[in-house]
This record gives sequence, C-alpha cells and structure tokens, in this order.
Amino acid sequence: MHDAYAPIVFHHHNLRLRALMIDNQPWFVAQDFAQLMGVRSSRRLLHVLEPFEKRTILLANVCGFHEEVEAISDAGAYKALFRFARPEHVDISRWLSEVLVPTLHDYHRDPSAEPRRCFISWSNRQVGAVRWQRELWVAWRDLPAFIADGKDVLP
Repeated sequence: MHDAYAPIVFHHHNLRLRALMIDNQPWFVAQDFAQLMGVRSSRRLLHVLEPFEKRTILLANVCGFHEEVEAISDAGAYKALFRFARPEHVDISRWLSEVLVPTLHDYHRDPSAEPRRCFISWSNRQVGAVRWQRELWVAWRDLPAFIADGKDVLP
C-alpha cells in the first residue's frame, strides 16, 4: 500500500464526504459516500463496483493517526448513484459534477493555470464563472439573469 493520503473534507446536507486525488483522479471514502446516498452499508455499494473502481487506501488524519478505508473512484460514485437510484440522488450527482470534482481538480492544479473557476455574487446569489484569458465567462444558463439586470458583469 502507498503512503497515507490527506483527504479533503466536504459536507453536503450535514453529511461528511472525504475526498482525495490519487494519480490526478478523484476518489471518495466509500463509507462516507454510502451514507450520503442513504445506503446502510458501504459493502453493498462496493459489491456493485468493478475492481478498478474501488481500492483500499490509507488516510492520514489531522492527529497523525492513519486509517485504512475503502475508496471509490468518481466513475464508481456515478455508477453507485445509478445502481441505487433515488430521486434525491439527482442533487448528489449535480453536486458531484458541478462542485466537488471541479473543486478537487482546482485544489490540485498549478495556481497560475487557466482557465480557473470562480464565483461572483450577482442579484443576491452566487453564480459560478470561469476566468480565462483575462475575461470572465458565465454559463449560458445564467446569462439571462445578467442581461435582465443590465449591470456591468465584471466584479
């Protein structure tokens, strides 16, 4: 087994999800992901995954202790959401693809690399954007809010 990995802890609806990057790929602690999905046992979740979608890893905790856990890849996470389909999993899937995975990649990239994700406050809400080539890019779905407001978009 490799050295211990330091996880990044995310919270979604007051549930913890420990995530980490291994070989530039997102991985999630299986027990945390099972709880997030409402699956009682991570063994049920691990059972539906292929061998390449799961692995045993060693986590380094803040106190210096190490914990051996089962982890699932991002592909395994999406597969589990599909296999244990529930209406509330749409929210988890969206959070995974729009927030968590991009944040993990951002956390492990060169600080000067572009494009770079950012958030701007607009009309009392947070809007995701991308800074690229000294310009601010906004998702097509958010563009009508900016046009209707008629303000200058750049913060």
